[in-house]
Amino acid sequence: MSDSVVFNRRDFLKLVGIGVAGAAAGCATPKADRLIPYLVAPNDILPGVSYWYASTCRECSSGCGVLVKAREGRAIKIEGNPAHPLNEGGLCARGQASLQGLYDPDRVAMPMVKQGGAWKAISWDEGVKLAAAKIGAARGATALLTDHAPGSADALAAEWAAAAGATRLVYEPFAWESLREANRRTFGQATVPHYDFARARCVVSFGADFLETWIAPVAYARGFAAMRARRDGSGQFIVVEPRLSLTGANADEWIAIRPGAEAALALGMARVILTEGLGSGERGALMEAVSAWTPEAVQQATDVPADAVRRLARRFAAAKPGLAVAGGIAAQSEQSVAVISAVNLLNAAAGNIGETVRFDRTYDVEGVGSFGDVQRLIADMAAGKVQALVVRDANPAYAVPAWAGFAAAMDKVPFKISLSSVLDETADRCDLILPATHPLESLGDSRGVRGVYGIVQPAMKPLPMFQTRATGDTLIAIAKAAGFGAKLPATWIEYLKAQWKPLHQRFGAGRDFDTFWNETLQKGGVWEDVAATPVRWTGTPAFVTPELKGAGDLALILYPTSQLHDGRGANKPWLQELPDPTTKAVWGSWAEIHPDTAKRLGVAEGDAVRIETEAGAIEVPAYLYGGIRPDAVAVP
Repeated sequence: MSDSVVFNRRDFLKLVGIGVAGAAAGCATPKADRLIPYLVAPNDILPGVSYWYASTCRECSSGCGVLVKAREGRAIKIEGNPAHPLNEGGLCARGQASLQGLYDPDRVAMPMVKQGGAWKAISWDEGVKLAAAKIGAARGATALLTDHAPGSADALAAEWAAAAGATRLVYEPFAWESLREANRRTFGQATVPHYDFARARCVVSFGADFLETWIAPVAYARGFAAMRARRDGSGQFIVVEPRLSLTGANADEWIAIRPGAEAALALGMARVILTEGLGSGERGALMEAVSAWTPEAVQQATDVPADAVRRLARRFAAAKPGLAVAGGIAAQSEQSVAVISAVNLLNAAAGNIGETVRFDRTYDVEGVGSFGDVQRLIADMAAGKVQALVVRDANPAYAVPAWAGFAAAMDKVPFKISLSSVLDETADRCDLILPATHPLESLGDSRGVRGVYGIVQPAMKPLPMFQTRATGDTLIAIAKAAGFGAKLPATWIEYLKAQWKPLHQRFGAGRDFDTFWNETLQKGGVWEDVAATPVRWTGTPAFVTPELKGAGDLALILYPTSQLHDGRGANKPWLQELPDPTTKAVWGSWAEIHPDTAKRLGVAEGDAVRIETEAGAIEVPAYLYGGIRPDAVAVP
C-alpha cells in the first residue's frame, strides 16, 4: 500500500483511548456523558500520588489505630497503624470493610422527614428547626440514646442531655456487662481489665473467642501470637467450650464441656490448686467458695472426668504466670456473672492477678448502660413518659431482643429523630433523619482504653452527593435553636479542640496548641503508660449450675461472627462474601449440628431445619460439624 500511515506510540494510545471511550459510551447513561477532572486541583492532591492519614477505626469501640490511603481525594485502602499501642499494625476484617460504609449507595443522602408514611427530602435548616421545636416542646420528656463512642462525642452527648433535661442511655450490645459486674463483685472494679496474653505461659479460655469478637481481638491476636512463638515449650492453650470456635481451633486441647457448666470446672480447678498449695493466691479467702467443688463433683456437673480436672489444674498452676478468660458463649446464660466470677477466682488462686490480669490499661465501658437501663427506657416509652427520642448511631430496634418490646415501645413515642447515616431498622421507625458523615469524612477522637487518646481525622472531604453533617455539629445546632445550647461552642471542631486542651498541657510541653494538634493528627493520637490499680479478692459469690430452659433436648448456642459481629456489618458485601472460617459459608446463616445428632434426626448436609425457642423460630440450612457436642446446636 503506497499511502501507508505511520503511527507513533503517543498517537496509537490516543486512538486506543478514543476507541475504548467509544465502547464505554454505549454502556453509559445519559447523565454520565462526560467526565470533568479538577480544573484547579487542591494543593494537597497530586494525580497518581497516594497520601496516608492516621486515624482511628470506629467499627467497634476498641479504638484500633488505622492508616487510611487516599488518592485523588478518595479513600481507597485502610491498614492498621504500626505505631498504635493497641493493634500495632493489625486490623480485623470489619475494619478493612469500613470503606464500604463510606461508599454505600444506601447511605441517607440528605435530611428527610416522614410524611404520610413516606420519606420527603428537606433542607438542613428545616430539619434542625423541626428537631429543635419538637425537643423544646418535650423538655423533661426527651431521651437521647447513643452508641458507645468514648471520648469527645460521648462528652458532648452528656452535656447535651443535661442541658436539654433529657434521659441519656449509652447502648452497646457488646458492652461486657457480665464481665464488668463480675469484676465489681470480686475485685471491686466494675471495668474490663487488661488481659496480657503475651506474658502468659498457659491460657485457658472458657468460651472467650478472643481471636474473633471478644473485647479487642486484634490486640489479643498479637499477644497470643507472641505467646505461641516461644521456643521453650510454654505458651500452651486450652479451650473449654461446647462448640469449637475459630479461637478454639488454635488450641492444644479442647474440653467439650456441658453447656452452662463452665463455672463448675473453673471452681474445681481452683480447689485443686488451693488444696495442693500450687498457687500463690490468698488461700483462706478463696477456699470457702470452692470447698464443695471436688473433682468428682465437677465431673458430675460438667462431663469432664475427675482426673482431667486435676491434670488441667496442675498444668495451669505450673505455668507461671497463666491466664484464664471467660466470655462469649460461656457468658450467655443467667449465670454469666457467676461463670466469670469463678474464672476470676481461678486466676486469683493461681496468682495471676496483677500479672496477666491487670487493671492498668482498662477499657472505658463504665458509662455504658446495662440491659436493665434499656428495659427502663422501654417501660418509659411504653408509658408515654418519652415525648421525643433522639438516636445517634445505634440500632436497638434490631439489636434488642424482640421479646423486650423495644420497637413497639418506640412506636409510641410521638416524635423520633435519627442521626444515623443509613436507614436501618431504628432509623426507619423515626420521623426525622439528620444524616451523619462517615468516620472517614469526620473529625473526632476515641478514648476507649485508659492511657490511649486516639484521633479520628477525615481522609477525604464528604462525598458531594451526600448532604451530611457531623453528629456533633447537628447536636450543637439543635441545642442552640432550642435555646439550651448557650454554653456550647458554635461548632463541633471547636468543642473537640477544647476537649484536647488538657491533653495539650500534659503532652505538648514547649509547643503551642496548633503544633501539638498537627503532630497528633500525623501520629494518630497520643498515649502514655498508666499505673495499675491494685485489687484483691473482695467477695464470695454464689455459684449455681444453670438449668436449660425449653422442652427440647438440644442446647441452643448463639455466637457472634468475626465478619458480621452482632449483625451491624450485614450491609457490607465484603463481609457477606468473606467465607466463615469453619463452615466456609457466605451470604447467610446456618445451624451447626453434630453428625451423630443429624443422623438420629434424619438431617442431611444442607437440609433446611427449623429451630424454635420461646423467643421465636428460624429456618436455616444444616451444617454437619464434628466440633460441637451431640446435645447442642449452634447458630451464628
